[in-house]
Amino acid sequence: MSSPPHLAHVPMPLAGDGSSVAHVVRALTREHTLAGGRSTVITSDNREATFPDADTVPVDYTRHCPRTWFTPAEYRQDWALGALLRERPHAARLFEPAAEALARVAPDWVLLHEGHYAVTALPLLRRTLPSATRIALHVHNGISASVRRPELSHLLRHADAVIGVSAFMADGVRRRAWVDDAKVTWVHNGADTTRFHPAAPDGRRGTEGRLRLLYVGQVAPHKGVDLLLQALAAMGRHADRFETRVVGSSELRDTAGTNDFENHLRDLAGHVAGPVSFEPYLPQDQVADLYRWADVVAVPSRAEPFGMVPLEAMASGALVLANDAGALPEVLGRVGRLVPPTVAGWVDALTRVTRSDVTEGREDAVARARGFTWAASHDALLRALASR
Repeated sequence: MSSPPHLAHVPMPLAGDGSSVAHVVRALTREHTLAGGRSTVITSDNREATFPDADTVPVDYTRHCPRTWFTPAEYRQDWALGALLRERPHAARLFEPAAEALARVAPDWVLLHEGHYAVTALPLLRRTLPSATRIALHVHNGISASVRRPELSHLLRHADAVIGVSAFMADGVRRRAWVDDAKVTWVHNGADTTRFHPAAPDGRRGTEGRLRLLYVGQVAPHKGVDLLLQALAAMGRHADRFETRVVGSSELRDTAGTNDFENHLRDLAGHVAGPVSFEPYLPQDQVADLYRWADVVAVPSRAEPFGMVPLEAMASGALVLANDAGALPEVLGRVGRLVPPTVAGWVDALTRVTRSDVTEGREDAVARARGFTWAASHDALLRALASR
């Protein structure tokens, strides 16, 4: 039996340790180690990076991006040259230090995790890496709309595989690019059910008083927290049946102060009859108790590529209310409740939910989540790579 391939991961260069991509890479490298494989992760030398089951290779991404962001003029130059099927001088060159480090490591496969225009670096990686090293684009987030169909099709020619985190994401790539259908597939993320599980019988949620309603994650417009609070405000006195906690920050780390959107949310909360509290970002290893606290977890995201929060919430025994959008129907299946992505839809869903719904749905929620393990994700990933 052949040994597992040497996998190298390239997470988003400017993302922190708290990003969902970092969580996925940590889980996959742990499973790869358990399977007897070797993993390498390219990290940024100016960002915290914790990947205990992989060899980490820090690189200086500021070589071509000294400010750690691009100016509007640089974006416009990238867009113009990309439209001409020329290499983007800023987004693509950002990955040059990673490509050089990977050329020295010479793994069997490089998994380039999409985010911050990573797809534009595919030609650079292909010409820098050894010919025996194969490349997979791992699509966690929607590819920028500035990458039009001709450019995206041109870029994907340099990938040996394109792997979405959901069928929704894989189908999105197929719709946007002229690409060999056999090159594109999907592998679901998983949940760590040793960490995310229901409370012990003596620590179960209360059976009286308000229902405990939780939002946890990035507090940003695309995550729809405003939709949830608008619905609670529109419910009038009926919102007093919920105790609501909003846990997270605009960035995936604890930040000082609040931005305009976060201030807007606090204004909305002032019109909600029931109590609403705002709490800062928590690292993933501290959120399990939050899920066990909750009766209901709200996922009002407007375009979710996968849905780690609903999966972890189901594993913890909570009832999930999620927007009927993106990959959320794929994750929930017949468990939890899909909500029309409108204020009226959320008002109706919140008004209808009862404590018996929470109690009676717990077993099905946990069973659904147990079908999404990281071991299964890792096995599916290796099968997908082996078939290319």
